[in-house]
Amino acid sequence: MTTIALKVEVPIACFRQSRAREYAETYSVPPPSTVYGMLLSIIGETDRYKHCGTQLAIALLSKPEKSIVIRTFRRFKTKDIHNPKNAKPDYQGLLTNIEFVVWVKTDKAKLTLP
Repeated sequence: MTTIALKVEVPIACFRQSRAREYAETYSVPPPSTVYGMLLSIIGETDRYKHCGTQLAIALLSKPEKSIVIRTFRRFKTKDIHNPKNAKPDYQGLLTNIEFVVWVKTDKAKLTLP
């Protein structure tokens, strides 16, 4: 059994909820699937099923600050890209100063970092 602990610091992020539409609402903590994908990216793994069975434990070290930003989102309803009908305000929830520790535990002894 192998266990590793990683401290992760993210200056700004949005963990968008799947049901969010015009207002891109964010989860207040990173979902386990997002953390798993982040770890796969770190080691350069493209097959997300290769490490099935790996267990994650996530602990927040700080409470992230929430904020909402407004931006202009362009949807092309008319051919003229400068038409005001194409522009619509869009809101997005953001988290700043996210710090957490993730413990990764696996029973597969043959897994190594590339």
